[in-house]
Amino acid sequence: KLKSHDKQVFVSKNKLSNYDANLAENICGKKTKSDGEKVKIGYFSGTASHDKDFETVKRVLVDILEKYPQVELHLFGPLEIDDVYGKFSDRVKKHPFVSWEKHLENIAGVDINIAPLEIGNPFCESKSELKFIEAGIVGVPTVAAATQTFQEAINDGVDGFVAGDDEEWKEKMKKLILDKNLRKSMGQKAREKVLKSYTNKNSCNEE
Repeated sequence: KLKSHDKQVFVSKNKLSNYDANLAENICGKKTKSDGEKVKIGYFSGTASHDKDFETVKRVLVDILEKYPQVELHLFGPLEIDDVYGKFSDRVKKHPFVSWEKHLENIAGVDINIAPLEIGNPFCESKSELKFIEAGIVGVPTVAAATQTFQEAINDGVDGFVAGDDEEWKEKMKKLILDKNLRKSMGQKAREKVLKSYTNKNSCNEE
């Protein structure tokens, strides 16, 4: 929009500070294996404004909880959830809003991070790739909505997944749920990308 008015435009992406990177490295060094065969899917809302975003994957998550009894859904921060999750109450866990340090620990404690958004909504399309960055720095793979930003940040199938509709969400989450090695390799690739492109220490903005 600004370019159309002959304005010079620069994009300065979110970056993690040296403190953040060091904190994540310490967390990664202390990570433990998941309990048995459980697979923990995490959603980190941050603010109450994410209710609509989370709603976009309701059918997907219900389907996954029905098909895969080993899956637990962990919801962090302020979030109102539908009654449809009631029948999975023993596997749907809600957690309070926490400090930044604890937040990174919480992310490191899940196996799959999800970042749903309303595709095509101008407000959502303008959101950054922060949820991918926060999960990637602690080696956790992300499945994200196929917004322009996430598609630019994530190399689909390599360091994360992007999904444009329910079927894509189901297919890509299924791959991660059933393949522990894929979760590990994808999480590691995400960490490598974040360290290279999204930290103050290593990344640069030539413009």
